[in-house]
Amino acid sequence: MGLKEISREAVLAAIAEHDNVGAERFKRLMGLTRASRYVVMHEGLEYDAKALVASAHLSVVGADLGVTDFGSAEERLVARLGRLGFEFKNVETHQLAVGGEGFGEIPGVPEGTTFVNRRDAFDRGVHRQLQAGISGTGETGARSIVVSGGYSDDKDFGDEIIYTGHGGRGKSGKQVEDQSFTASGNAALVTSSTTGEPVRVIRGADKKSTYAPDSGLRYDGLYRVAEAWRQSGSDGFMVCQFRMMKLTVGTVVAAEPQTQVLMPIPVGNDAPARIATKVQRLIRSTQVVNYVKKVHDDVCQTCGVRLKIGDRAYSEGAHIRGLGRPHHGPDVYSNVLCLCPNCHVLFDYGAMMISVDMKVLVDGDVVGELRQHVDHQIDEKHLDYHREHYS
Repeated sequence: MGLKEISREAVLAAIAEHDNVGAERFKRLMGLTRASRYVVMHEGLEYDAKALVASAHLSVVGADLGVTDFGSAEERLVARLGRLGFEFKNVETHQLAVGGEGFGEIPGVPEGTTFVNRRDAFDRGVHRQLQAGISGTGETGARSIVVSGGYSDDKDFGDEIIYTGHGGRGKSGKQVEDQSFTASGNAALVTSSTTGEPVRVIRGADKKSTYAPDSGLRYDGLYRVAEAWRQSGSDGFMVCQFRMMKLTVGTVVAAEPQTQVLMPIPVGNDAPARIATKVQRLIRSTQVVNYVKKVHDDVCQTCGVRLKIGDRAYSEGAHIRGLGRPHHGPDVYSNVLCLCPNCHVLFDYGAMMISVDMKVLVDGDVVGELRQHVDHQIDEKHLDYHREHYS
């Protein structure tokens, strides 16, 4: 249908033409015999969605889009309008649908809103899937998920969720084959973990969870995908897991300022405490990270780059085994690498690994050897965990 060619400017031009000739004549000019189920909301006025898209397509491509028999494909039409930043409404349900890219809050649907069933949540624009638990694509990211305890490896801690991806389940509900990050919904959540776009979380009734509603579904706010990995699930097959952290408004409480004590080796924290912030975060030992960076003179241990900002060097401390759930890694110097920002991101997302013989691998290819220092002993069990976690 060529929807990708349509631009926001072309839609705005179609709106201007609509205003100039009138609604009925505008639809006739576009060859429409039946009104759309959706209207675009723009500056307090409503416009037939199909007519606008047909006009915009004609002006950009110079060809008729053929919208008179859209049928179920009309959802794709309004989705394109949403991606261009327009808000639209279902004229049958009188509910606002998703605008913009479809991420974040839905106008008129505050946190805590309940829904009778999936159809109700779909019509309100909160979760645009009637069956699938993940709404989104690998290209754009995930817009929403439904948490209902359907997978045995799900864990719900309220403001933190360990969410299991989709795929690989048999008719009994048990896992019968491995999950893959290439599956559409899983790919969408992986994309969200890198873009940082918020994901709407809808909880369904689940007697095993104290955070779930007693019946129906409930919109429980925005979460970010903090981490993605694969591991062996409770049924013995590999499952995709995603750590979701709630985005809530709160006061950032900073840790007490610490002086940079580089010697002797700092003790660190075996069980890091938590403090309240926009999401719960762990108190990390500044001394531990500063020690590792000082030992290596801010030179990345994996690529050898030493970044300089003016007359100062810059590097980052990367925990090999992550702090907090589900990793519970210690905040000690033997669990920290000195990395440049690029390598830090690659390492945290599992694209970079350190082999048993200390070779640096990126996407499976050896690119170098880990730089080590006599004053910085790395605990190999943390490297073993990182390899197993992201294999």
